[in-house]
Amino acid sequence: MAEYHIGTVRQASFATGSLLWKSPEKTCDNDIRRSSILEIDATLSTENFHICVPYDGTETYRVDGQFIPLQIGQYFILQPGQTARGEGNFGKEVQGLCFFLTKKILSEVAAGMNTILENSLENSGFNSWAEQEFVSKIYYFHENIFGQYLKNLLPKLMQSGDSIIADETGFYYDLAEALLDGHRQINRQLNAIPYSKTMTRHEIYRRISLVRHHILDNFSEPVILEDLEKVALFSKYHIVRLYRNIYGVTPYQHLLQLRIEKAKILLSRNYSPTEVAYQLSFSDRRAFRKIFKKFTGMTPSDFILNS
Repeated sequence: MAEYHIGTVRQASFATGSLLWKSPEKTCDNDIRRSSILEIDATLSTENFHICVPYDGTETYRVDGQFIPLQIGQYFILQPGQTARGEGNFGKEVQGLCFFLTKKILSEVAAGMNTILENSLENSGFNSWAEQEFVSKIYYFHENIFGQYLKNLLPKLMQSGDSIIADETGFYYDLAEALLDGHRQINRQLNAIPYSKTMTRHEIYRRISLVRHHILDNFSEPVILEDLEKVALFSKYHIVRLYRNIYGVTPYQHLLQLRIEKAKILLSRNYSPTEVAYQLSFSDRRAFRKIFKKFTGMTPSDFILNS
């Protein structure tokens, strides 16, 4: 069957004071493409790093044989050499952005990040972008530095007026630096996993990151370790141990941190301690008061008085 897509694709064109979108031209350079796709069955380029970011609807891909449903608030990195296709009949147009970064710019930025300024003129070689481990998984905006960068970047790129990015070189340097920053952060987490095989560490990271997303999405609800076992397909013991290795806290400690931060917001909006305790699934007001004071050094009532 012939490869095809139904919908539109536009390529970014940097101009003074604005970012224009035009019909795409074949390029092997750094690139941004904006798509609005109703139906697709086509091979995707993985000559360079290819970062997929939907902003309206769910994009679907098949990467190295694995089905990848990508939703708003998530991104996926297609790595050089992977086999990737866009596949889907969406019923309505799904919109997204794709960023392409060459190995050359990643090598250059990695070298600059690793070399102090005084030595940069003496260092003619570049450290390889491949020194970073790019785990093949769905990433959420909230899970690393690069995700936060994309979250902040998307609204700027979707503007249609002036005041859009005009410095093309600087833009791609910033994008590459954010990508490497995010994956250095991930590499530190990977290195905290007490297994030597890369495939084992990547699989553990994928599963434990699913636990983290479950906690982030459901911390206001009752969450028990048995729920997390079903998410990670690991035993409770391994979940607690590996979560602490990767993120520095246990799942329960992270759950409480999120609840207390949310509690501060609710209390500052004049919710009563009883209402907050109920909304955040504490057993009762007394339990909420005890945990809140342990984390903040003050009772919920004192916090309200000092807000």
